[in-house]
Amino acid sequence: MAPAAPAASWLLPPLASADNLGSGVPAPIARLLVRRGIDTQQKLKAFLEPPHRLPYDPLRLPGMEIALRRLYRAVNDQEKVGVFGDFDVDGITGTAIITEGLSALGVPVTPHLPHRVDEGHGLSKEAIDRFADDGISLVITVDTGVTAIEEVAHARARGVDVIITDHHLPDHGLPDAVAAINPKLPGGTYPFPELCGAGLGFKLVQGLYDFHGQPWPPELLELAALGTIADMVPVVDENRYLVSEGVRRLAHTQRPGLKALYEAARVRPEEINSETISFQIIPRLNSAGRMGDPIDSFRILTTTSLDEGGALAQKLNALNLERRDATRHAYDLACERVEAMEYLPAMLVVADESIPRGVAGLVAGRLCERFRRPSVVMAVEQDYAVASARSIPGFNVVDAIASTRDLLVRFGGHAQAAGFTVPRNSIPDIAGRLDAYAAENLATTDNSQVIDIDTEARLSELTPDVMDWLETLEPFGPGNRRPVFASLGVTVRESRYMGHMQQHLRLLVEQDGAAVTALAFNQAQEWQAHHLDAGSRRVDLAYTLTTDSWRGNKKLALRVSHLRASQ
Repeated sequence: MAPAAPAASWLLPPLASADNLGSGVPAPIARLLVRRGIDTQQKLKAFLEPPHRLPYDPLRLPGMEIALRRLYRAVNDQEKVGVFGDFDVDGITGTAIITEGLSALGVPVTPHLPHRVDEGHGLSKEAIDRFADDGISLVITVDTGVTAIEEVAHARARGVDVIITDHHLPDHGLPDAVAAINPKLPGGTYPFPELCGAGLGFKLVQGLYDFHGQPWPPELLELAALGTIADMVPVVDENRYLVSEGVRRLAHTQRPGLKALYEAARVRPEEINSETISFQIIPRLNSAGRMGDPIDSFRILTTTSLDEGGALAQKLNALNLERRDATRHAYDLACERVEAMEYLPAMLVVADESIPRGVAGLVAGRLCERFRRPSVVMAVEQDYAVASARSIPGFNVVDAIASTRDLLVRFGGHAQAAGFTVPRNSIPDIAGRLDAYAAENLATTDNSQVIDIDTEARLSELTPDVMDWLETLEPFGPGNRRPVFASLGVTVRESRYMGHMQQHLRLLVEQDGAAVTALAFNQAQEWQAHHLDAGSRRVDLAYTLTTDSWRGNKKLALRVSHLRASQ
């Protein structure tokens, strides 16, 4: 049996002085602000008051001016325009932004989102042919296209112009497109390179409306916020504006489909924030691309029909439940495979015919988190395997995959998340080569998990003011993560298992006379492994703060990310 992954270590910061922030900031909030470099009242004011407008001119993006001139002609001539997106929420929302923006200017638009299984990721010659046969003379890509050299050449041969909007890095050279709008291209000078696909789609529409001297539709901010949160790009600078303004509008959305989705997810509009969007709304929108047809998520975002919105919300809810079950079964299978290995490889590779490709990335992420190894999960389908890879900090998984390019049909992605397609008979070869690459490049890397705590807090310090301040620090995400607190040596007064498989925990913990509910999802096994159910009743908890509405009573609660017997 393979050995377990290294035990996690908790990184507890020293208690820093926060006197410069003034007496109005609760002690736990003041300490975490200082830890993040916000140590004066001037810095705090600057952080709490993000820009009240989009800070950068779209024309500063490379390729934007050429793209806008081509779009201006399309608008004036009422050309048919195709929008080709991707099957994740970033690609879906970006497609919806451009479709709605052009449609409002009277342009006939045909959106297309590739089916994950039938078509796979990326612009294809078949899609180009369908556009051309439909009389479409201009195609705009969303969140894809920067590596589609052959496909764009095929479009030109069919008389179709292509505008690329993509935030991924090119592989070898750029396609011969009308324009490639990408803030990460070499030589670019755009001040903020971290826009996602939906963010770039929004900038294109913003630029087009500015070009026409018209105000852009503000409801597009809702879609930009959904895509930005889903793609986990840093929520700072221009993204902070898109998310903060978009989330504010999402709480009052007039989109019938989103209203129905809130109801299906049991989320009240007043509860809409980056956390509820991340955990309740985005998984349901993603479920169509993982388990069905992503056009259903596009339709629920853009429909004007109450009936259609309600029907699609129920469909996405059912697909999300199906996704959960498929993920659980695939993860259990993958863990069994890993635990049966004679040793723990530097890179984990699991391949099986029973793993749906729509959940492979989710399973790879969970393996990566559990075993602290870069992980690849392959959905084996007839002659090929479609793989998703996830990585640990400091290890570039797309570079690892690129080292095996001679075995691959296609590949792409980011340093921490990537994918590829490989012939079925090459699975053993690629597994061995990826392991060898990781073993060499991880030799000097400490891959043990570090729990990075923002600040220690006593339970008695967690007053309602703390929750109020957390709301002012929203939106949370990469670059401004939701604060992680730790309370050490708390006493467990009550414990119970929850969930249909008893996989969750609900605890009542106490310290200094203050009692708080702690919710630990998917941590029943960890609880048992530390013998906390039968032995020690004093624990250390790492957590974020949330609200618990159990039995109709809404109170502050701890959302536990890690627990251990008290040190």
